[in-house]
Amino acid sequence: MIISCVCAGSFIDRFGRKFGHIILSALSIFSWLIIAFATNITLLLIGRFVSGFAVGSNRPVTLVYTGEITSPKYRSFSLLCPSLSLSMGILLSHIIGGFISWRTSSFIYVAINFLCLISLFFLKETPLWLISKGKIDKGIKSFIWFRGRGAEEEAELKLVLQRQNEKTDKYLMKDIFSVSFIKPFCTAILLAIVTQFNGVNSITFYAKEILGNTVNGEIDPFILMIMFDMIRLLTFILIFCCNKFIPRKILFLSVNFCCCISLFGLVAFLSLMDVSEYSWLAVTLIILYTVFGSSIVVLAWTFIPELFSNNLRGLGSGLSASISFLLLFVCVKVSPGFIATYGEIYMYACFGGITIVTTIILCFLLPETNGRTLQDIEDAYKNNNTIV
Repeated sequence: MIISCVCAGSFIDRFGRKFGHIILSALSIFSWLIIAFATNITLLLIGRFVSGFAVGSNRPVTLVYTGEITSPKYRSFSLLCPSLSLSMGILLSHIIGGFISWRTSSFIYVAINFLCLISLFFLKETPLWLISKGKIDKGIKSFIWFRGRGAEEEAELKLVLQRQNEKTDKYLMKDIFSVSFIKPFCTAILLAIVTQFNGVNSITFYAKEILGNTVNGEIDPFILMIMFDMIRLLTFILIFCCNKFIPRKILFLSVNFCCCISLFGLVAFLSLMDVSEYSWLAVTLIILYTVFGSSIVVLAWTFIPELFSNNLRGLGSGLSASISFLLLFVCVKVSPGFIATYGEIYMYACFGGITIVTTIILCFLLPETNGRTLQDIEDAYKNNNTIV
């Protein structure tokens, strides 16, 4: 997943967002077929490697595609859809895995991915990528097909075409080391840190064990895990609704601080109270932590494709996703040993400490992108090196 994000980011910048989706969907089908027909551990590992490559690349590619085809006033909603779909997929996978054998499950995933592959051929390439590659006529047709005709749409298209005409040949390394790339990239790294080290994603991997230990065996861990997934899904739906009324940056920072409060609340509860006597309170705190932590994850990802310029959007999003998955890998691998050595209390305390520090920095660095065109955001970074 870590390597695949970088490869996919560069690939879609060169060959297109749509073609990148098709390749990844085909890889997913291939990986699950390998797993489904595997007769030994080696084949299973190969299948999981290919599957991880495809899954790791999918999120940044999807976010870039979605961000480029959507109108600024609807973009904040559309960028939430991949996380909503992912949450539904996690819940479905846990349910399937709890009642159906892994081999049968693999065939189910093959069928789902095959339907996705067929649907991809009916999509159009993003207008911004076409225009950036000099395919102006196709880009204009694609823009009108996705956005329609209107005063705002005409103004945005005019600005995109104007910036395309003003562009001169540049060295790629010069673009990468410019402030207009480094500043959004640093912002993306901080978003990756707060996404992974609030701990919600790590708990997904060890939901039965960690949540079972937190409530001290008072509730069936499998039921608690399914409840955890359902809360995540309902949270994403709630965020989707709130996004209409609250600016995304304010909403994001608010749920960050609330997540910290819930984490430190868990620390205080586990330190001072008897879990067996107040198991309902432990479950309540876990629910609050899950709601706010999941909100951080879904909102953080929506900022990534908006931060980078058009010519480096795929690379920047891919690198950011790669770092995020690297941090997830570290967190997932470290968590069991950390819990065994220090216990759940110190784990929740560390998650809270990292989240609060990162959130304070993001208060000053993270831009508000709601309602702004991608070209406007790009111009603001290039001209002023900031967005206010």
